[in-house]
Amino acid sequence: MTREELKKLILKKGVVTGKPIILSSTRMSTYYFNLRPIALDPVGCKMIADIMIPRIKQYEADCVGGTEDSSLPIISIICALGGIPGFYVRKQTQKYGLRELIEGNLGNVAVLVDDVATSGESLLHVARTIREAGCQVEHSITIVDLLEGAKERLASHGIKHESIFDRDDFKL
Repeated sequence: MTREELKKLILKKGVVTGKPIILSSTRMSTYYFNLRPIALDPVGCKMIADIMIPRIKQYEADCVGGTEDSSLPIISIICALGGIPGFYVRKQTQKYGLRELIEGNLGNVAVLVDDVATSGESLLHVARTIREAGCQVEHSITIVDLLEGAKERLASHGIKHESIFDRDDFKL
């Protein structure tokens, strides 16, 4: 599967336009990337994995992780097809069960993944949490970077961010 095929699928199933939408950065936008249908699609998740796995492996990470919501399908397919253990970080501990903030298989060196990067705050939350647990993180990868400052913000915390696409690739 190629990057261009993934782009076509995103344009077909993952971009919402035509109405004002509030982004996670609280900025208003006339478009929205809803990539969950792509990440939860049998063909879409394979495309994402085919592109992300070689990038992750070049960093010699022993785990891949992200947020408790939008990252989960991406983490799961990378675990299954790439043989890389995964984890996710909750926004806050639950009031029941084991009350863990980090779930899954945290290793020593992680690459963070997510569907969309806006401000970078959700990836930074994950990075801070796993660093406190003793795991190194120096790289993050998203499907789309909205060019709202995530790359720069992550860099200021020692994380090199890359994306498969950025907003300008879609000419919105």
